[in-house]
Amino acid sequence: MVMRIGGLASGMDIDELVKKLMSAEKAPLNKLFQKKTTYEWQRDAYRSVNTKLKTFDTYIADNLVLKTLNSKTAASSNSSFVSATATGKATGTLSIDGVSQLAEAGRITGGQVNATGSTKMKELASDTIEFRAVQADGTMAKETTKIKITEDMTVDDFVKKVNESGAGVSAVFENGRFSFTSKNTGKGSLEITGDTSGLKLTEGEGASIREGKNAIFQVNGIATERSTNTVSINGYNITLKSTFNGAQSTAERYNAAYTEWKNTTSAEYAQKIADALAAKNTAMGAYDTAKADYDAAKNVLFGTVELSNADKTTFNKIGNPQFARSLTEAEAQTIAGKEFANKEEFETWLNDDSTDTDLKAKLKDTNINFDQFKAIGSLDYEKLQGLSAQSMYNTLGTSFLNGLTDTEKALVKGLPTSEEDFNNKIADWKENGTDEQKALAEKLSKLNDNQKSTLRQLSDSDIDNMTNLASTQVDHNAKLAAKNIAENEHTTLVNRQTKAEEDFKESYKKQFGNDYTSGDPGKVTDIPGATENPVILTSTTNVDDMMTKITDFVKTYNALVKDFTDQTKESKYRDYAPLTDEQKEDMTESEIKLWEEKAKSGLLRSDTLIRQGLADMRSLVYQSNPGMEDSKYKTLFSIGITTSKNYNEGGTLQIDEKKLREAIEADPDAVEKLFKNSDGKKADVVDGKEVDTRGYLDKLRDSMKSFEVSIEKKAGRATMTDSEYSIGKSLIDAGKRIDTWKMKLKDIEARYWKQFTSMEQAINKANQQSSMFMQQ
Repeated sequence: MVMRIGGLASGMDIDELVKKLMSAEKAPLNKLFQKKTTYEWQRDAYRSVNTKLKTFDTYIADNLVLKTLNSKTAASSNSSFVSATATGKATGTLSIDGVSQLAEAGRITGGQVNATGSTKMKELASDTIEFRAVQADGTMAKETTKIKITEDMTVDDFVKKVNESGAGVSAVFENGRFSFTSKNTGKGSLEITGDTSGLKLTEGEGASIREGKNAIFQVNGIATERSTNTVSINGYNITLKSTFNGAQSTAERYNAAYTEWKNTTSAEYAQKIADALAAKNTAMGAYDTAKADYDAAKNVLFGTVELSNADKTTFNKIGNPQFARSLTEAEAQTIAGKEFANKEEFETWLNDDSTDTDLKAKLKDTNINFDQFKAIGSLDYEKLQGLSAQSMYNTLGTSFLNGLTDTEKALVKGLPTSEEDFNNKIADWKENGTDEQKALAEKLSKLNDNQKSTLRQLSDSDIDNMTNLASTQVDHNAKLAAKNIAENEHTTLVNRQTKAEEDFKESYKKQFGNDYTSGDPGKVTDIPGATENPVILTSTTNVDDMMTKITDFVKTYNALVKDFTDQTKESKYRDYAPLTDEQKEDMTESEIKLWEEKAKSGLLRSDTLIRQGLADMRSLVYQSNPGMEDSKYKTLFSIGITTSKNYNEGGTLQIDEKKLREAIEADPDAVEKLFKNSDGKKADVVDGKEVDTRGYLDKLRDSMKSFEVSIEKKAGRATMTDSEYSIGKSLIDAGKRIDTWKMKLKDIEARYWKQFTSMEQAINKANQQSSMFMQQ
């Protein structure tokens, strides 16, 4: 460190002189700081663009994709019986001909008990009480929900515990009685088990028990049953509010259930079940044979030793299955017998040519490191062989191995093992080979480098065993699929028969008031007439609401486009560079703010990424959608939405409201489909050509995503490191150059101080000599 001497001898302010000199020397450093700041501002400006794109994408998703664009209003001819709302998918007219039964939730109301809310539950019950109730989908819960009775639990605590549990049960305790009600309606009993004697939940103890019921109604002549009173049919959300024409609906339901029961108890249906059972048994037998062949082929290639997950984890550390496969049993045992404390000991042994020279040469040629060596040594030879065979088999893939003909297998066995010779052979076969060689060369050229490397290491027996395994695996998978299909077909037939019998017996009791015993009761022929008119449900499109949604979208889109366009046209004030810390010290906050506004202006002026992104979005307006059947609805342009003729506006959208309204009134579903086609695909096939049939909004969001990705490559995102994007790399470079200059300036400052210190020392020495002469 340089000793600093002030201007005691010279009378000069050395500190100030050095400060001024260093101020001039720091000019290059200041420029680097300003450049780095500009990079940061530009990065933030780009990221702001991406933030706005994401916000707009969320707006589209929330308001136009998740919600329907085609807003419809439903009307009911008798809302006292049935009310309805319409989704955008509501189609046609529905006729609710009658409702014979509303859905109800199961309930158990206990008898009177001598207790209050503060009574300890252990006085009424002990251990655990279990609940099982109907779920939201109308089926009974598969498992019970257990409520444990604790020492300090009161009745109020118990009720709260039940209500907060996932049992699907609402509990109430009032006036000395418990009441438990299923939260969901639907057929099925509410089940409460455990030590419940103190709660008096049986009919003999004064309890009342109500079974859960399904709603039974008739829609467009079809007898229908649902677990709730709120159902969705053809885009209508229907609420059943009261029964009407019940006798007619009950008779119609019975007749429908009777017909299904007769169909599923016929000799023809019994034969179907028998045939399905025979097909299932045949498929199971074929699968068992295929599985045995597959297991045998696996055992030949992989061995029969049991492989644990720990073994597989250890093997993965080797990272070179080809090398593991190439080891002889003696070599594997040699490796297993070596125990090295550290990497240095391993490398000392590896470089000692006095022993195990062939193995060491093999290790060196394959660049096996200390960790790989340890992993190899921790697995016995059989496991190494089995795991390496599995890895190599999976690398090559069933499709490639099973696709090799016998001729091709023979050709593969004769391929050279070196990479260069292997690739030369493929090239030669492509150019000069026989038809079989050319076909194989085509298959080999599609393999990746790892697959080719694996193939070169296989022995003849490996090739035979792997192709045999692939063949048996393909057969095994096909037989498994056939077995599953046969089992499902048989199960479906049996389940249909079982359900038909249950529905018939239930509807029989509802119709006739007693249980079915035997015989063929036949259909009800004298069906009671309707006492009320059917409830007719219709829907109409809310044109104004649809217009508003599209107009709001266009306004939001235009605001985004205008924002981005304005940024590409901002004036750039080259005289306003980012302020240094020293410059800010001499300025007020308002002056700094005004200066930085000028300095940040034009950061994205004429930016190619922004302009290209906007151009891609703009082009979609005139892009035809092949998925639309009517040519009048193939483009936004055709329904009155175009881009501005003013090029400077960057492609903002304009609406011909009259044309758009007419299009909506004529075919609202087509307009919605043009914007969002739920059946559209990016790579669809229409008239034999691959086309994009997605709606405009999906295409726009896809275009915006590509826009975002291009910006991320340039400016990254908050979770990225600087080395992962273009501007970040510039920031790293600027940071390194700043660090270099800081070190350089330290040296320069030290040099100045050294020079001034020498000057002061010289002056001081001269002054001392002068003083001596004056004294003589």
